Amino acid sequence: MTLIVVIVGVLGLALTFWNGANWYLFQSGYRYNSEFLGKRYECSLRFVNAEHNNLCFMGADGAALYLLAHPNGKGSWWRYGVVGFKKNLQIPWSDVECRPKTVLFKECMWFEIPARKIYFYIPREIGDKLLIDAGRKIGTAQVGLSENSEATAAHTFQS
Repeated sequence: MTLIVVIVGVLGLALTFWNGANWYLFQSGYRYNSEFLGKRYECSLRFVNAEHNNLCFMGADGAALYLLAHPNGKGSWWRYGVVGFKKNLQIPWSDVECRPKTVLFKECMWFEIPARKIYFYIPREIGDKLLIDAGRKIGTAQVGLSENSEATAAHTFQS
C-alpha cells in the first residue's frame, strides 16, 4: 500500500512538473511585447488543464491570434500556479488549429496548438468575430471512414 502511495505521488509530481515546463515554454515561445492595434474582445478563456476560466482580451489579424492579459485577470496569490497567462501572446495561425465545438452544453470555439499540447476554448460568438477579423472563414469537409479512423467533421481554414 505504501508503495502505491509513493508511486502515485511521484507520478503526480512528474505531471505537475511537465505541465509547468510546458506552460513556461508556451508563454516564452509566443511572447508578444508590442501593442496590438486591432479589435480586441474581452472574454473568458478556459485552458483544458486549468480548473477555472481566465479573463482576457483576444484579438486576431491575418498573421496571428493574440491572447492579451487582462489587468483584472491576474488572480490571487493562492491561484498563482494555475492562473494562466499574464503576458501578451501572439500565436501564428500556422501553429493554431480551430473548430467550433460544444463543451459542457455551451457553443465554443476550440483552439489547439498541437506542437505545444495546449488546448483552450472561448465563447463561440467571440471566436467567430476573431475569424472574421483575421479574414478567415470556416469551411466544413466531411472526413470519410478509413481503416484506422472514425467519421469526423474536419474544419479547415480558407483565406
